[in-house]
Amino acid sequence: MRILIISQAFWPDTASVSQHMTDLAVEMIKKGFTIDVFSSRHDYEHKEIKFSSREEYRGIFINRIRNTGFGKKHVGGRLMDFFTFNLILSLRLLRVKRKKYGLILCTTSPPLVAYIALKCSRIKDIPFCYWTMDLQPELSIVSGLIRKGSFSALLLTRIGNYIIRKADCRITLDKYMKSHLLQRGAEGQNTHIVPVWPVMEEIYEGRRSENGFRLENNFGDRTVVMYSGNHSFVHPLDTLLQASLLMREEKDFLFVFVGEGVRKKDVTAFKSKHDLHNIIQLPYQPRRLIHISLAAADIQVVIMGEGQVGYTHPNKIYGAMFVGRPVAYIGPSPSHITDILQELTGNIQVKHGQAENLKEDLLHFGKLSEPEKLAIGIGNREYAQKHFEPGNLKKAMMDILENEIPAF
Repeated sequence: MRILIISQAFWPDTASVSQHMTDLAVEMIKKGFTIDVFSSRHDYEHKEIKFSSREEYRGIFINRIRNTGFGKKHVGGRLMDFFTFNLILSLRLLRVKRKKYGLILCTTSPPLVAYIALKCSRIKDIPFCYWTMDLQPELSIVSGLIRKGSFSALLLTRIGNYIIRKADCRITLDKYMKSHLLQRGAEGQNTHIVPVWPVMEEIYEGRRSENGFRLENNFGDRTVVMYSGNHSFVHPLDTLLQASLLMREEKDFLFVFVGEGVRKKDVTAFKSKHDLHNIIQLPYQPRRLIHISLAAADIQVVIMGEGQVGYTHPNKIYGAMFVGRPVAYIGPSPSHITDILQELTGNIQVKHGQAENLKEDLLHFGKLSEPEKLAIGIGNREYAQKHFEPGNLKKAMMDILENEIPAF
């Protein structure tokens, strides 16, 4: 059977949605499916990077759309990127033969892509599966990117509700996200929960003092508090930055920010403004090395913005847990993250604005013995291996696609 995947980001792009969609496509190939992909020719974060228009990767046929690549620096340019991607995608889909595919699989980014894919599926008589990795426009509204009640918000809500109602199958990431889908008209029997998996190929088993990333960046014996991932409006870093300011005289602590994104410059500006020598910024780490960089930390930070529960899913927690590191969560409660952490011991939970609490919790953590810190990490790893093992989650995805879609 032939399956069409539509995703703005796909291999070799390093965005989370790209890595998870690529992983799933590889699993489909192993099961004997033929996979075609429509994606953008531009890298998600670095628009100056261009990929080949056509490429085959591990048996997957990738067709990349030549949309504009202005990037995220200006709203107008970003909107033009979305518009040209959607326009060219629509023209490509119009040329798809009726019933050529057994399934169209699409995610939630960028805006309107799923609507175009759904309309194509109806015209071409092809089942449509909607993999909701976030919910729009709610996430953009609570993040301050779209004004609540505006024309854009109302229009995107109406379009989103239509997609959610009309999809043949919906795969979402946690119970909070599923609840929102049901409220927006999704059918419960065809709405499934499958968390995303950690995108790492190995687990670092070495000693802390021998970690290559730790040695390379001269972390020494300091307690390393690491935020690793996209620096976006969806992951507000203010409380973490304020904690670093409060702890500027704590020579045994180091705050490490790894990754890219629109808010990376805010970290740089904050560090410069306060002349903070306890902050280090490092570039994104490739997937083959992510297990080493994550394990270089003593505690990993996971952030969810206020009001975002059910609209997004901070999958950073899985990588932190799989490498056996304690977690410091900054965000609202209850949430998918607090549901996990309440079953474990030793991790840190604070709300946004509680920088003083975070400071005190980190100081307490720093005083723990190495065996005590190791025990917290081991508990996290064992929980992750039981509940979020990548092979099991990929199999769950495949079971849904094989058993729930009528054409299968």
